[in-house]
Amino acid sequence: MSIGAVFASYDRIAQHLEEAEFKIAYSRTLERLNNARELYVKWLDLYKEYAKGYSQELLKLTSIPVIRMLSFNGVVLEERFSRIRDSKIPSEVYLLIDDMFSNLDHPYVNFIIVQGDLFEKSSIYDEVKKATTSLSSPGAEQTRSAIDVIKTTIRTGDMLLLNYERSQYDNPFSWPLLLHEGFHHIYHDEQLDRLEKECPDVPWVQEALIDVYLMHFFGPAYAASTAIYLMRFPHIDALSYPHFIARLFSSLLYLTNLVDGNAKLPVGFKEHVTQTFKYVEKVWDQYRRQEGVVQKEVEDIYNAVEDNLRKTISSKTSTFSDLLLKSQDDRLKAFKMPDEEYVAREVMSVEDVLEFYGKGIPIAANPRILFNSFIASRFLVQGINLNFVRESLKKWYMKKIWSEVVAGLK
Repeated sequence: MSIGAVFASYDRIAQHLEEAEFKIAYSRTLERLNNARELYVKWLDLYKEYAKGYSQELLKLTSIPVIRMLSFNGVVLEERFSRIRDSKIPSEVYLLIDDMFSNLDHPYVNFIIVQGDLFEKSSIYDEVKKATTSLSSPGAEQTRSAIDVIKTTIRTGDMLLLNYERSQYDNPFSWPLLLHEGFHHIYHDEQLDRLEKECPDVPWVQEALIDVYLMHFFGPAYAASTAIYLMRFPHIDALSYPHFIARLFSSLLYLTNLVDGNAKLPVGFKEHVTQTFKYVEKVWDQYRRQEGVVQKEVEDIYNAVEDNLRKTISSKTSTFSDLLLKSQDDRLKAFKMPDEEYVAREVMSVEDVLEFYGKGIPIAANPRILFNSFIASRFLVQGINLNFVRESLKKWYMKKIWSEVVAGLK
């Protein structure tokens, strides 16, 4: 293979990138996808600079593997981009993640949802660094300078890549796992690692802290998400590494405290939480292997940071418990409104969601209320209707935007 063939391959890939269509209605999501496309084009430009540099050198036996690698890397780049272009997860999941970032005072995080093999996070720049580690810089100073400029451009415009397991695109119960991956950004940005000094020295302490935070923010639906995922798609890692086991046990601690520590929770909802606990406990029983050590360490972490993290959430927005209680109180007040005011009420509680779900009518409920309306055992086992959740998120977003428009006119 010659360098000329490499450039021809790059030209075809560049055309494919430019021709890719994103059929997304939400302007912010579409903007993100187009920005990601531009970063991938820059990534391809980076490979072109490497190829230009090598084309100026005499072809040697040692050059052949480099040329092959440059050609192969172009193919891999296009494959990586296709994980974004061909992602099957509903675009409304962007709204769910944006809501978390907005509530927690990080409204401008640039992220892309990527179809992959696992729930994990990376960034475009991380992938560029990994892909170019084995490429030695060409000898020409001008080429090395051009390479550094492009890398800096990619790093400056970098975007988070939130990977979901490809089989989970139509399982709303798994979507909160993407909140975990996105929260890593907040964890580092707010230097929440400062709390680690109060916790046992374990390699998975960051994962545990993020889970404690998000359970108090998002509620039992988040606590159940890992268990539902592992119940349907068993992971070998859960048997050999305490990461998943720790997350399951922290869910049990949260659910226990939610029922025992907050007597004000609606009776029906408290029963649903109890059913969630039993579901998670069943999965926990199947996976625990090092329960003595992990159980104690998780409990120590939970007790050390729970109060601190709950106060941190309350300084920004409502914890899930407070949100649930407020929605319940506001709902009761709404029922006492005059008829002409009642029709315009915006209070949507768990009871409302379940009532409309039974009728097959999507409802504009707060995402945290929406997802936590389906924690009863019958939903955990049977699943929930994808289109109901998707259309409900869409309705909620439309109501939110309209409210902002009306507020701007006043």
